[in-house]
Amino acid sequence: MISSISEADTMPATPTTRLELRQALDASLAYAATYPAGRLRLSNHLPMVLTSLYRLHAPADALQTHLQRMAQKLAPLAPDSDDARLGRDFAGELERDGRAAVLARHLPSLLAASETAGFHGLIRLAFALDTDHTAELAQALAGWKACLEALGPPPPATGGPNEKLADVLQAASEAPTLASAPQHHTTIVEDMRRSTALPGFDDWVSGPRAPADAALTLDALAEASLAVYLASRDFTALHLVTGCHALRLVLPHARLDAARSQIVLRGVWRAWLAAWISIGRPAPDWLAVYLGGPASESDWQAALPALLAAANDHGIKLAWTALDEWRHRGWPGYARVLPTVQVQS
Repeated sequence: MISSISEADTMPATPTTRLELRQALDASLAYAATYPAGRLRLSNHLPMVLTSLYRLHAPADALQTHLQRMAQKLAPLAPDSDDARLGRDFAGELERDGRAAVLARHLPSLLAASETAGFHGLIRLAFALDTDHTAELAQALAGWKACLEALGPPPPATGGPNEKLADVLQAASEAPTLASAPQHHTTIVEDMRRSTALPGFDDWVSGPRAPADAALTLDALAEASLAVYLASRDFTALHLVTGCHALRLVLPHARLDAARSQIVLRGVWRAWLAAWISIGRPAPDWLAVYLGGPASESDWQAALPALLAAANDHGIKLAWTALDEWRHRGWPGYARVLPTVQVQS
C-alpha cells in the first residue's frame, strides 16, 4: 500500500497520554469479545487497536475515531453473558490475589488452547498485559476462557528427528497428503480444523516428520511467521506473526517448567502448521527477514500517517507488533510489514 501525504500531514501531533489510553480502554469495555458478521462470529480488535495506536504515538483523536467507527459493528457486552460473568469473576480474583497469582493459576489451561479464536484470546491478553489496565486484563482473560477451543488434546512434549524448522516446512510443502485449497468466508479456526483432518497430519506435529524440540523455539516460530507473511501478505499469516509475538509476552507469566513449556510450543506448532497448510503452504521468504538494510524507529514514525489514513485494524495491530518484535529481535524484515510512505514537498 502506498500513501502520498503532504509535508504538513507529517507534522507531529501530541501523542496519546496513558490517561487518555485508559479512558479509551474504559470505553471499549462496553463491547463483547466477539460480534456477528453474517454466519461468522469475529473477534473484537478494539482494545488491541487502541493499545497499538498508543504505542505508535498516535494522537488521542485517532483513538476516539476508532472507538466511534468500531462501535457501529461491535456487539454490546450483555451483563448476563459468559463474557461479563467471567469478567467479574476475574476482576474479583485480580483484586484479591494480584495479577501474578491469577495468571499463574489460569494460564496453563488457557495456553493449552492458544489457537482459540485464531489466536485472538492470546493476542488480546498480551496487549492487556502491556497496558497494565486491570479491567481490560480481566475482560481479556474472560473472552479467552469463554470461547476456549483447542485443535486437540495436548501433544506429546517430545517431537521428531528434524533439527531445522525450515527443513520441516520444505518437506511439508512437497507432501501430497497436505494439499489443501484455501477457503473463503470461513474463520481461521475452521480452516485450521480442516487441515488437522488431512491424512498423516499428526506425523508432522510430533511424529517422525516433526521438528525436534531444539528446532521448536519461539524464535524459530517467529522467524517462520515473518518469512511466510512477507512472502504472502496473507491475512492468516498476519495472525501467525501477531500470535507468536503474543506468546512471547504471555508465556513467562504462566510459570511453566521446561517440559510443560515445550508442550505449549508443540501445541502452537500444531496450530501454526494447520494455519499455514490452510493458506496453500506459501514458501517462506527467509532472506526477507534479514535483508534490506537496518530498520529504525523512524520507519514506524514515517508510516504512522498512512496507518491512520487506512484505518485498518489489522494493519495497525501488525505495525505495533512488528515494532515490539523488532526491538526484541532486531530483524529488519519487521519494518517491511509497514505501508510505504512517499513524502511530497
